Amino acid sequence: MGCATRPLLLHASLAASRGAVLIDMSLILTKSRGGEFLTLSNDTVIGESIRTYGEWSYREIELIGQFIRPGSNVIEAGSNIGSHTMFIARDLCPQGAVFAFEPRRLIFQMLCANMILNGVTNVHPFQLGLGAQEENFAEAPIPLNFDANFGGFAPGCIEGKGEILRLVTLDSMLDQLPPIQLIKADVEGYEADMLRGARQLIARDRPVLYLENDRTDKSPELLRLIDGMGYRSYWHTTEMFRPDNFAGQPADIFGAATGSFNILSIPRDSGWNIIGEPEITDFDNDHPLKTGA
Repeated sequence: MGCATRPLLLHASLAASRGAVLIDMSLILTKSRGGEFLTLSNDTVIGESIRTYGEWSYREIELIGQFIRPGSNVIEAGSNIGSHTMFIARDLCPQGAVFAFEPRRLIFQMLCANMILNGVTNVHPFQLGLGAQEENFAEAPIPLNFDANFGGFAPGCIEGKGEILRLVTLDSMLDQLPPIQLIKADVEGYEADMLRGARQLIARDRPVLYLENDRTDKSPELLRLIDGMGYRSYWHTTEMFRPDNFAGQPADIFGAATGSFNILSIPRDSGWNIIGEPEITDFDNDHPLKTGA
């Protein structure tokens, strides 16, 4: 058991303000019984999890699987390298489609490569971010010369030039999208903006929402917005380590204190009942990072 890893050294010519700079881009190909993934060798969170366990925060996939069917269509905002995208498309909705949005060029290219490596053909990738309005952010290329959490950069936070991140609204694509059963978003604090840009789609399809909510200062705004759209919300917090991971690795490299803080939001008129978790009603104070729950 375990993950088989193989280092690959690629040379990427990246545009810089004073001409082209040749940078060594070190990729690692990891194979486990879950699938194959290319990761940046200096990605210390998602990449490290995939190299160690063959997966990333897989409990999220297990929860999502309870709300979609083989023919469902899913929107994923902030797909990163596809560590969730692949499992959703291949295992949860193989007869449907996943519309995957990732704005950063090199990360987007790895997303596409990972879908090809696993023979997944029902992912429709877009090199776009999702927001409340169309806008562009100028950034430097992602840092390849030091360790980083490449899933933790908000749009526009990498200072410099050389890349343009383009954000659009989901409503601007409404005529292009089929009925959507679930929206999953991990967009580094832009979850509320993403929803504001998707009001028409949400009104049309009433999808289940599964959103990262790990910023205590932004949580009240997000929860009130979702409530105003006619949804009930519930916390879903999960450790990054799964004992029954695909690689069979028993050690928790992240530690029990780390985890994912997400909310599951269900249309009030759906008729679904969530067992085991109370509905969030105190939008100002109910947050696991505040209460220690």
